[in-house]
Amino acid sequence: MPDVQDEQCRLSVLLVTYNHQDYLHQALRALFAQELHGPIELVVADDSSSDRTLDIIREHEGKDPRFRFKYLDKTSRLGTTRNYQRGFAACTGDYVAILEGDDYWVSPVKLLRQYDFLEAHWECDLCAVNFFMYEQDKARFTPLAAIGSGRRFFGVREMIAGNPVGNFSACMYRRSALDALPQHLFELESYDWIVNICVSRTSLIGFLEEPMSVYRRHAEGVWTQKSDVAKLSSQLHQIPAYDALTDHEFHEEFEALAGRLQHGIRVATALQVGHVADPAVRILTQAMPRLPNLSDYLPPVLMAVGRALVPVVVQRRLARMVQGRRVT
Repeated sequence: MPDVQDEQCRLSVLLVTYNHQDYLHQALRALFAQELHGPIELVVADDSSSDRTLDIIREHEGKDPRFRFKYLDKTSRLGTTRNYQRGFAACTGDYVAILEGDDYWVSPVKLLRQYDFLEAHWECDLCAVNFFMYEQDKARFTPLAAIGSGRRFFGVREMIAGNPVGNFSACMYRRSALDALPQHLFELESYDWIVNICVSRTSLIGFLEEPMSVYRRHAEGVWTQKSDVAKLSSQLHQIPAYDALTDHEFHEEFEALAGRLQHGIRVATALQVGHVADPAVRILTQAMPRLPNLSDYLPPVLMAVGRALVPVVVQRRLARMVQGRRVT
């Protein structure tokens, strides 16, 4: 990113927080370690935290001359969707990167790589990076997508089918794309998925395969607290509204997604589980294109023993019977 000598910040970082005092130190260390030059607008959208969240943020004010702090009013609790709405509106940079207070970045060049990508790719209004999902109670990291050093491009139909971006903290947008979001989007229960669907209606999404962020899943997280059935049901409930929001242009894609979500609800209910081990939970909660296989639900130790003891020929025959397709 070139030096910016004038007063205008070309990059805004939207820091979204709510009772994140236990996680903010890690998030802020990664933010201030970013290898960027020139002024950066830091918009703090705190949703009326009752802990030390704002105190921790203010302790960092003035320590890094690149950052210009802008605090949004915190007199009342808005909820996630409205908090994002006012946060987007408050950003003035050409580009807007998002950092949720319980997530953190793991590469000092994350913002630089995304900035350079959007400068070079005018066909994209969003650049996202691969990230690790960190299950705090299990101390387990799982990458969203296969780790690599390349890039991919997604369109709106990929976004509807599987949400390959997956987390706001992995995203950098052109502010013009956020300004163009339909305002009635914020009257719905709206998170990264529908925002990125709307953005990708008129542009491609660039995706960098190197993991540069961590999405923390912890007991206090609003989404994490829900059971898999509740997550799927919530997504299924929103589909008619999202279909209308996009003028029914992708009705067939939303109908196919609804079918996959309904299947996932039946499977999760039949298994009587609150949480299904990865990768099945990712398939269910994000409605990836394929349906779950039996192997998704078997404990890893049983899968390992089975592979060791069952002859390969028998494994292939069983796979054809269970999956209903030829395995070569």
